Amino acid sequence: MIDEHYIYINELVKKIKENDSSALFELFSFYKPLIFSAITRCLAKDKNLISYREDLVHESIFVLQRLSKNYDPALSYFSYYLSTRIDHALLSHFKNVFDVKTESSDTLVIHTYFDPFNRVNNEIVIDEAMQQLNEKQREAIDLYFFQELTQEEAAEKLGIQQAAFSKRLDRALDKLRAILSDSFKNDGIF
Repeated sequence: MIDEHYIYINELVKKIKENDSSALFELFSFYKPLIFSAITRCLAKDKNLISYREDLVHESIFVLQRLSKNYDPALSYFSYYLSTRIDHALLSHFKNVFDVKTESSDTLVIHTYFDPFNRVNNEIVIDEAMQQLNEKQREAIDLYFFQELTQEEAAEKLGIQQAAFSKRLDRALDKLRAILSDSFKNDGIF
């Protein structure tokens, strides 16, 4: 017998994939304890980040939306999927939105506060740079960073060995760094 919660959650996720914002907020309410626990773990890395808790709570809605859109019910239960990815997804999103740099594995430092213009501008620059990668490189970055699959999961999805996926991802990131570096030099940023 299929669990009622399983059906309920999958219906909400399906609606989120169709851009239903009320379903997103309903799912957020359902998973609020899990999300708040993940936020607390992320902020525990550096006590100076506690003042950004409210911002991260707001940003967690976008993270939940992205994870929902990438969820495949054929692979696992949503609760397991969310619990195994939420910490990494929140921290990655937090680093991108708030321009957080990792100085060591235990310390995070905020260099600049969130600026909506820079966020949009950075997304445009990155999107343009991504278009310069070949299809396999874009696919590797998409699977690992945007769909947040592990290297093993991504390799399995592509039908290749994990080591081959790792090399493909490394090459894609090297090329992306070079493109972005050239772009910033040309814009006078460096």
